Amino acid sequence: MKKYFSLAFFDYAGERALKTVIQTLFVGGLLGAGLFGLDWLEIGSIAGGTGLASIATSVLLYKGDGTDNPNDTSVGA
Repeated sequence: MKKYFSLAFFDYAGERALKTVIQTLFVGGLLGAGLFGLDWLEIGSIAGGTGLASIATSVLLYKGDGTDNPNDTSVGA
């Protein structure tokens, strides 16, 4: 349980969630607004939901032994 309160976990989960939200906003802007006529509030809601789902996935998959993100050098790995 302690591994979820470490800087390495917040770095891992935050980076993953941020990438997911940005990708969702990009695709939502192209497809959602362009093809389906969604407004930006709806696209933002979808992006926020995918960000939360990404954090939940991080909690489920994070091992905490440094093998989760081997290319990441921001935590001194």
